[in-house]
Amino acid sequence: MNPRVTLACLAADAARWGTTRLLHRGGGNAPGAVALRVAPGIIGSLGSALDASVMVTGTNGKTTTTGLAADALAASGLNVTCNRAGNNMASGIAAALVEARSARPPRAGCFECDELYTVQVLPALRPRALVLLNLFRDQLDRYGEIDHTQDVIAEALRRSAATALAFNADDPLCAAIADRVDNPGVPFGIDEPTGLEADRISDSRFCARCNTGLDYAYVHYGQLGSYRCPACGWARPELSFAAVNLRLTCGGYEFDIEDRRAGALQRTHVRTRWSGLYMVYNVMAAFVACVLGGGDTSRFQEVLDAYEPASGRGKVFSLDGGFEVSSNLAKNPTGFNRMIQQVRADDGRYLALFLNDNDADGHDVSWIWDIDLERLRDLSDLRLVCVGGTRREDMAVRVKYAELGAPIELIESVEDALGLMPEPERLHVIANYTAFPPVVAELERLCELGTCLNVQTKRDRPGSSTAPGRPATPDPVPLDRPLRIVHLYPDALNLYGDGGNIASLAKRCAWRGIPCRVDQVLMGQELDLTDADVVLLGGGADRDQLAVAEELRGRREKLADYVADGGVLLAICGGYQLLGHSYMMGDERVEGLHILDLETVAGKTRLIGNVAIESSVCATPIVGFENHAGRTLLGPDEHALGRALVTGTGNNGEDGGEGVLHDGVVGTYLHGPILPKNPGVTDWLLARALRRRGCAVELKPLPDELETLAHDVALRIATH
Repeated sequence: MNPRVTLACLAADAARWGTTRLLHRGGGNAPGAVALRVAPGIIGSLGSALDASVMVTGTNGKTTTTGLAADALAASGLNVTCNRAGNNMASGIAAALVEARSARPPRAGCFECDELYTVQVLPALRPRALVLLNLFRDQLDRYGEIDHTQDVIAEALRRSAATALAFNADDPLCAAIADRVDNPGVPFGIDEPTGLEADRISDSRFCARCNTGLDYAYVHYGQLGSYRCPACGWARPELSFAAVNLRLTCGGYEFDIEDRRAGALQRTHVRTRWSGLYMVYNVMAAFVACVLGGGDTSRFQEVLDAYEPASGRGKVFSLDGGFEVSSNLAKNPTGFNRMIQQVRADDGRYLALFLNDNDADGHDVSWIWDIDLERLRDLSDLRLVCVGGTRREDMAVRVKYAELGAPIELIESVEDALGLMPEPERLHVIANYTAFPPVVAELERLCELGTCLNVQTKRDRPGSSTAPGRPATPDPVPLDRPLRIVHLYPDALNLYGDGGNIASLAKRCAWRGIPCRVDQVLMGQELDLTDADVVLLGGGADRDQLAVAEELRGRREKLADYVADGGVLLAICGGYQLLGHSYMMGDERVEGLHILDLETVAGKTRLIGNVAIESSVCATPIVGFENHAGRTLLGPDEHALGRALVTGTGNNGEDGGEGVLHDGVVGTYLHGPILPKNPGVTDWLLARALRRRGCAVELKPLPDELETLAHDVALRIATH
């Protein structure tokens, strides 16, 4: 090592000693941050001493896959360095490399890397392979849209041209990156239909080359499956490694991994102890990483049998008195849906959901409305749903609208949830990123105490309350036909939990006895607004929104006539921009629908954060979350939806206005989604739609305690 690198290692050692011995914390990122400050090239310097290394990235499954791959390489007789704790930024990888130097230096490296840090780490480390697991929306206020993440990873690969890209070919978003770079490609995937876990929402099902909607032979979950573009023929690549003969057993999955690279097919049979399809992908990716890292897979099954997920993930804690708690981490809709599948597989009866909105989680919690909580209605006897975390009120509203038939309780801790269970059973806990470590720490503490848990109901405890579920069954309201709610292109415009807006409209009708029906208009379908009463046009990623813009331009007159006739329309973010004359997608000007007199130009920065506005639409401030680079300017005859209570937010961050209110049209950048936390806005839209129908229906008050709690939390965050 050169003197600067040696000095950096010594400084990192001192930082580790100080954090572990004096502050009694894990070493974490601090030693690596110190080392990088002293020697910015330390990752390349120490990494070059390894005989081989592999790097793992992607939205979900990085820590598990990295741990499995490292164990598989170690089982091959290699001395492996790995950032097992999940410290996956450049500082965490540097810390792992510094700590691993010893009298027996490592021969192999296996590193987890955050997607946005690949462009820093990959060109420095130059591993044999980058294993790309999947790409799902995650922390939109930090990562931005998935297109941005794809750009970062592709650039990282271009700067490390010899690195092979092992990618989940079932994910068109991963395959699109492989299609853009010249690195050697190693596609892997599940090469048969499973028919088990397809999701209501996917992140993108559009062709990477021509932006046409993809056709699927089958879907596993999200956008993962076997796809082909009907226009240009772009399709899932031929698989180098394929999972076949999948069989779900009482203990997990059994399947064969076929290595199809050589002329003679090689097949390895594996058994997992996990019932989720996501673990099939993680296991496959770890297998591929071991092969590409120079390991021997003959002992791979032994590795699977011995592996325990890191940091309490997927662990079952056995507590005194016969209680059990399963702890599960989920930080985005796709991950949460996989955990829900686990609860369904166990036919769970007690559930606790923890939702935080700290920096590491992302401050935008709209994604919880893309969780398929409604699937829990299939449980035979769900008895209790507890919600905790900094945004527990938002999660409580989400659970309320799922109508699971179980009481909802606001809690502070796992012990609170256990205290509400009348008998010893298993509690299924699902927590997002920063909420998860405290859950595990609490469970470890309870295990160490070994004392009987207090099972008195929370209603008997000071300062606690029972959250209501759903309103009582109302008397039906006579209408000549149901109120028709039209959701435009939810298969493409689904970025900000817009399904929550549809749920708010439909449920608040149902809870009042007002008959309604929801019609979805998908890409390529006929647009019929002749008897529409409320229309929703949501926001999407750039590629998906562009496809919608092209389709809607051919149907412009139908939407324009509906608006001119006083039709009620809620347009969110990209949908709001699309109603104007034009908007910007990068440096490209995209023609709008020219229905409203507004123009969206490019801004130098994104406007991101919680927002509150005063509006004539409802008595209380409207709250939500904005995340947009465009700056929208209203024409002289258009009026803003409201006045921003937070300086520098809204349409353009300058004139103080947010959104547009044009007759029956509400256009806004606010998501969250906007309607569940702002029932006054929902009721304004419904009342307007009923008046347009000539219906003298009074909107009866509803028990909105949970909605009010969630609203007030968001208002406090926005204005303090």
